Amino acid sequence: MSRLALVLSASLCATALGQQGVAGSKHDLSVTGPGPVRAASETRVCIFCHVGHGGEALGQNRPSSEAAYQPYGSTTLRSNVRSTPSGATRVCLSCHDGTIALGKTLASGTIPLVGAAPDGRMPLGASNLGTDLRRTHPVSFAAVPSDTAHPPKADTGVKLDRKGELQCTACHDPHREDADPVVRKFLVASNRYSAVCTSCHELPSWATNPSAHQSSPAPYDVARGAPTAYGTVAENGCAACHGSHGADEGGRLLRARRPEEGGDALCLSCHDGKVAALDVSRDAAKPYAHADRGPDRIHDAAEQPRDPRHALPETSPSQRRHATCVDCHEPHAAFHRPALAPRPSGALAGAWGIDLSGSVVRPVEHEYELCFKCHADSANQPQARAPIIPGAPRRAAQDVNLRRAFAPDAASAHPVASPGRSADVPSLVPPLTAASQIYCSDCHASDTGKGAGGQGPSGPHGSIYPFLLERNLSTADRTVESPFAYALCYKCHARDAVLSDASPFAPHRRHVVDQSTPCTACHASHGISADRGNPVNNAHLIDFDLAIVRASGTGLLEYSSRGARSGACSLSCHGHEHAGSSY
Repeated sequence: MSRLALVLSASLCATALGQQGVAGSKHDLSVTGPGPVRAASETRVCIFCHVGHGGEALGQNRPSSEAAYQPYGSTTLRSNVRSTPSGATRVCLSCHDGTIALGKTLASGTIPLVGAAPDGRMPLGASNLGTDLRRTHPVSFAAVPSDTAHPPKADTGVKLDRKGELQCTACHDPHREDADPVVRKFLVASNRYSAVCTSCHELPSWATNPSAHQSSPAPYDVARGAPTAYGTVAENGCAACHGSHGADEGGRLLRARRPEEGGDALCLSCHDGKVAALDVSRDAAKPYAHADRGPDRIHDAAEQPRDPRHALPETSPSQRRHATCVDCHEPHAAFHRPALAPRPSGALAGAWGIDLSGSVVRPVEHEYELCFKCHADSANQPQARAPIIPGAPRRAAQDVNLRRAFAPDAASAHPVASPGRSADVPSLVPPLTAASQIYCSDCHASDTGKGAGGQGPSGPHGSIYPFLLERNLSTADRTVESPFAYALCYKCHARDAVLSDASPFAPHRRHVVDQSTPCTACHASHGISADRGNPVNNAHLIDFDLAIVRASGTGLLEYSSRGARSGACSLSCHGHEHAGSSY
């Protein structure tokens, strides 16, 4: 090639194809290229990908790979992704899958290169995607519009090819490296604030709440584990959690993690007090926690009731239970808003659940609806095996379906799913009243959270107390009464009032203090469903712990309500027979 031709070739690449152009970029494999891989003597810049003449052959001066690919897939992907890449993607992968020598061309033979692998191929590293494309954004497919995806917006730089398919060139312009001067990955435009991603992906509530992940100004840079140098959580946007290349092969393009870290590792890499203000990872490491510590990611975004592959609530006792961050939080919708009854906190925005009728509700309107996903109709609840759970009371009228236990028609229940029904509860600590409605997380929460008087995160992430309780609740017989022994009960029920002779049940002190009988010997903390009990025998949350309370000598094990502040028991407890003993 003449000197004039060389100048013209470089000029075309540098001007017609963008301000910077190929010349001087990492795609410049000529002898003057800036990268570690470059030609030994070849001066032409474009020849490595393009044929100067040839119509449809233009842009295809690379041989076709005969490699077998593993395409991207997920349980929520609607589009049909080809197993063999096509179009511009084929040209890109002829270098980036590491199977063909970088200098090998159709029109010019093999151009000698220096800095490549010994066989001339792409060196191992982030640019070598390999043939396993499960870790890469899907390519070579015609996009099927869904609730969260659509064809690219106009004027964003993102585009489909002439056949209407998404190829590598939808997001990457191989002729210009610096359209995003921070990332410098040949993007078609800057992806700050996820501008490239949201050209095709619009997620519910991402910008309308706005989601904390979309709007947070919290510092998030490379030193804090960010994938880019943008600087804040909002600027990183989608990239904070997702990677277009080199992602976790489990799907959803989640940033790769080590398998032994468990399914929550990605979330906890920020929610450890270093990026997010509160340290949830500390709670997740506590002995009683909602956390996936196993090696498998067992949550699946396709989970829904009666799904034959991913049923939730679970339909079989053999299904493995799981509680990962994204089971309770919708990361594209969650935002900062305190709990305002009857709505749940902003942290639960966008999450789906099960309502009192057993129907799916999207999004949840009440916190208990979220809990019912796993603690109502699930067929694999460990509470069904209560006798083998240390410290768990053995209830006479046990119903592990909390949707029924908290239902308005329950024999009696704590007021979680409806306001309180009893007008005679003088022990309540203000501002609670007999008509108040409480949250599941008033009892099940972090022992260092704000509800417990600490500064840690709120919610049932983890606790040092069994059953993920916010405060201690002793269930063992012969427990010596103290403010600590029944701290959970005394959070809402004033200790002095409960143990006073003026209590609706005057013998409370005699049982709890004098006889060291735990509160749970007589009371079920959640409630007694209409299926298992009735308002006469199970009023006031009465459901005896069979490990402590036994049938009387006549075979009776029964409480009977006889009206306001009046009732009778027939049973045996601590060797004492109650034969219709009344109060």
